[in-house]
Amino acid sequence: MIEFRLPTGIWRFGVFEADFDAEELRKNGIKIHLQGQPFHVLSVLLARFGRVVKREELRREVWPEDTFVEFDHALNTAVKKIRCALGDDATAPRYIQTISRRGYRFIGDVHPPRDSIRKDDPTSVVLAPRQGPSATWGIAAKALIAVAVAILTAFQLTHRSRAAQTQAIRPIVLAVLPFENWSDDSGLAHLSDGVSQELITQFGRMDPARLAVAARAAVQPYRHTSKTVAELGRELHADYLMQGSLRGDSQHARVSAELVRVSDQVRVWGDDFDFSGTDPLVLETDVAKSIGARVRAILFEPKG
Repeated sequence: MIEFRLPTGIWRFGVFEADFDAEELRKNGIKIHLQGQPFHVLSVLLARFGRVVKREELRREVWPEDTFVEFDHALNTAVKKIRCALGDDATAPRYIQTISRRGYRFIGDVHPPRDSIRKDDPTSVVLAPRQGPSATWGIAAKALIAVAVAILTAFQLTHRSRAAQTQAIRPIVLAVLPFENWSDDSGLAHLSDGVSQELITQFGRMDPARLAVAARAAVQPYRHTSKTVAELGRELHADYLMQGSLRGDSQHARVSAELVRVSDQVRVWGDDFDFSGTDPLVLETDVAKSIGARVRAILFEPKG
């Protein structure tokens, strides 16, 4: 069995970085609260990124044998806290993938520190010691060293280039706040929730490389919030906020939506959508597609 070693240095993935020396998780340089067992679980998954980490492995690495806890509940809670911190969604994961009845796998694009390269990395070159004073061997050794240096230099340049590209192409972060039900019909509350959820799904599928969407679990606490745009943007680490409301009754409904830019708190787009006698599921999908098309044009299409 290979002994697990806690990662060191700063590991980057997406807009996040895990600083294992300081035991901090940061998003775009801003510290996110994630400590204790959830951070330790994240460290194990990151150190074995791309591989399935069994639940029993996590028990062994995170919970010592003399610790008496309800392991399944503790692990599930830790993973939920990690997903909440990363804005990840278990149904459409970008970072933590659940492997049914087995464990978890970190599926994000991870950039570990250079000194954390695994021994099986093809760029790690090991030179054999010289066995004698042969001049021929001396020339061969020098040639091998030159090749090793060239490979290592190429790897470093590629790694830096990728890291620079990752920082330059930071995705826009959008948070869809729960839509408000402003009608007298309490039965329409589920419809406003459905529109919010469908919008999160539509935006999440739009262009993951350029648009990151806050998970539903992250925005649910902000239902009926009185916080300012600046406060919401800071707490959700969002560049844009989508908010809206629903009015009407079971026969006719009007959905109002607006897109707000956090940096200057400007309303960059807003519109109303009227529907009559429409199946709720069809209404949710139609509204989300209409809003999604408008938002895509505003955020990504060049201005003429």
